Amino acid sequence: MPTTRGWLVAVTGALLLTAGTLSQYQELVLLGALAVLAVAVAALFVGRPAAVTMTRSLPGGTRTTPGRSVRVHMSARNTGRRGLRISERVVGPDGEHDVPLTPLPGGGTGGSDYWLQPRRRGLIELGPLRAGRSDPLGLARSTRDHGTTDHVWVHPTWQYLRAIPVGNVADPDGEVDGARAGTLTFHTLRDYAPGDDLRHVHWRSSARLDRLVVREYVDTSQTRVCVIVDDRAAPEDAARLDEVAGAAASLLATGVRASLHCELRLVSGRGRDSGGGLPSLLDLLAEAAPTRGPDLADALHLARTQSQGDTAILVSAGLDATDLRLFGQLADRYSGLIAVVVGQQEPPTSPDSVTLIAAGDAGSFADRWNEAPWAR
Repeated sequence: MPTTRGWLVAVTGALLLTAGTLSQYQELVLLGALAVLAVAVAALFVGRPAAVTMTRSLPGGTRTTPGRSVRVHMSARNTGRRGLRISERVVGPDGEHDVPLTPLPGGGTGGSDYWLQPRRRGLIELGPLRAGRSDPLGLARSTRDHGTTDHVWVHPTWQYLRAIPVGNVADPDGEVDGARAGTLTFHTLRDYAPGDDLRHVHWRSSARLDRLVVREYVDTSQTRVCVIVDDRAAPEDAARLDEVAGAAASLLATGVRASLHCELRLVSGRGRDSGGGLPSLLDLLAEAAPTRGPDLADALHLARTQSQGDTAILVSAGLDATDLRLFGQLADRYSGLIAVVVGQQEPPTSPDSVTLIAAGDAGSFADRWNEAPWAR
């Protein structure tokens, strides 16, 4: 495939060839023909690169934080007889670029290490591997993609907070126990799964539906915290969302350490709970991107349809009085409502049912939160 330089040479040669033919100027015809011929020969020279087999590994794991480097180890084998130049495609919050790796000789193997140095929260995609070659004059280049892609999650920077206020404590002795240990209240019917207690089979519904269904019970005294992250923003507001994600990460990390059942919900629709541990929640925060169009009212309605919780926390970079009134309507479902505004110049007035915490960034948010007289 001709490069940009190759196309310029080919177009120039075609113009010279045409001009020379029309003017019967043989020198121009010869010069134009040589230019077009050079590009054609270069394209034939590079040909189609042979296949490359490759493996990628991340010895330090697939999760990191801004400022912490990640080593990526690549090993590849060239199945062809001609040497190849290889590079790794890397797409992250800062854009897309290729990382050059050690060239592969014909029929040879090689290994290369490179380092990722993320500067901000986000999801980094590694791969595919690009292998190819070009002619000495840079008129043509041929590349092929090989292998699969891997991901690295860059979690937001967070810190433990003093406490998370909750309305109920699951353990009657005063210690929070995050396990779903009770079968106190009927919640719903669901399809039978191998291992379910047959005593929970609802035979009447099973006969009507022609399949086994069982009663599902939940412990209504279990302490729950729902963190709603407002990702409504324009793409240029990614830095503000980074601060919002950092504040939310601090809340979730503190809640998980206290064995609270935590739920994370993005206004754009995705959600996850602490059943997969803190890393799973931080992964979703790393993946969160500014999204135009989501409706906060829809997200709050979804929070209302879930089982009743203890505390709901809305974290945003910009709220108005209407948003806070909508959030305040969850007071009949949650015993505590807290709105966190990060980076907003003039925080709005909040209704009596909502506690408002305003901070300039995620770091100052932790200070403001710890200064609040939370009761447990």
